[in-house]
Amino acid sequence: MSNISLAERVQKLVTLCDQRGFQDLDDLLLAALLNDASPAICMTAGCNNTADMEPDQDQGFCEACGGKTIVSALVLAGLI
Repeated sequence: MSNISLAERVQKLVTLCDQRGFQDLDDLLLAALLNDASPAICMTAGCNNTADMEPDQDQGFCEACGGKTIVSALVLAGLI
């Protein structure tokens, strides 16, 4: 996770908000904190597959591209 740029993290968080219907990042992070599962997104370039994962997930399986590249919103935001 440390090799992912801040710009890429922000872009993926914005995409995750858009795809999951959150109005802003605060709403997304609040939902992630209050639920057992966190919205998560694939970090592979060109793949924006989303899923619900454990809040601390940083290597979840992506059903779209097959990589272990799904990262939770809380990890992307640097809260975990």
